[in-house]
Amino acid sequence: MKIVQVLATSGGIGGLEQHTFNLVNELALNQEVHVIAHPCYVEKFNSNVHFHAVDFARSRWNIFLLLQLKSLIQQIQPDIVHAQAGKAAELIARIKPFLSGPKFVTTVHGTKKNKSAYLAGDAVIAVSQALKHDIPKSKAHVVYNGVYPQPILTIENKEKLLQSIRNDFSKLNHSKKVVMCIGRLEPVKNISLLIESMQHIDVNLWIIGDGSLRANLEKQVSELNMQNRVAFLGFRTDARDLVQLADVVVLSSDREGFPLVMVEALQADKTMASTKVNGVIEWLPEKYLAEIGDAQGLARAIQSALKPEAKNDFNPLFMKAKTELTVPAMTQQTIAIYENLLKSLIL
Repeated sequence: MKIVQVLATSGGIGGLEQHTFNLVNELALNQEVHVIAHPCYVEKFNSNVHFHAVDFARSRWNIFLLLQLKSLIQQIQPDIVHAQAGKAAELIARIKPFLSGPKFVTTVHGTKKNKSAYLAGDAVIAVSQALKHDIPKSKAHVVYNGVYPQPILTIENKEKLLQSIRNDFSKLNHSKKVVMCIGRLEPVKNISLLIESMQHIDVNLWIIGDGSLRANLEKQVSELNMQNRVAFLGFRTDARDLVQLADVVVLSSDREGFPLVMVEALQADKTMASTKVNGVIEWLPEKYLAEIGDAQGLARAIQSALKPEAKNDFNPLFMKAKTELTVPAMTQQTIAIYENLLKSLIL
């Protein structure tokens, strides 16, 4: 099977990009896979992947971008063209009438009011059950995001990592438990809500990530006199190792598709609290969930997750995540969708 994956973002690395890197690299173990993506991502794909660099910083209406994309796909002559997320889906929808041969797949990664571009796909994959809304049943499939298991830190490496945090954030009382969030410091992640919810919970809060709201969030921490309990760790390449140091992992987002942070936390046997965003509500028990934007509700969910007995609720989820939320499982489900489309061609 010859597969083209289209990733039309241009610089950032979030859940969408990481999903695509993982899926493409896993597919390439047994399939001929071509990826059309911005040149900044070339190092993210292994040597089995045929990489085609395209400047996706250009507008989705740019005629030269559309012509280049059409020409590349015609040269490759794939069986499957798979567009990851909205911009790629829109581009593929515009050039589809000029391409004959391949079957088209689109993936919805986040909440969208208008899914018309995705419906150009012969199959539409949603990364959570909620995202199937408005997609015809005949086309709709749900494939949860998966991650590769993170190696468990040795006691020595865990202590080294802890010591580096102690050195960098000496004002914190490091005997306290750690609540951790990982995400871009942008409005959609609503880290401000998390800080507000943590005012009266006597634990440390580690915020991993960077973004345009960092100065505002640091000011909020100062105004609430929480400087001795909150650490801004910034962007970290070792974020998945740091998860292993947390007692609880929290999501305070206003919107999500199917957050990889949840997958990584559950695979690391960490209890969680979250707002009721897509994907999460399909996995976490009700007592660990809060309405979107509800600081008091999130505080109660965090306090529940900090209790020792929370592990009893989460142990079945830890096992399930290690079985179902993996890159091989995600890839096999995606291949099955491709194969069914190609069977319909034969029939």
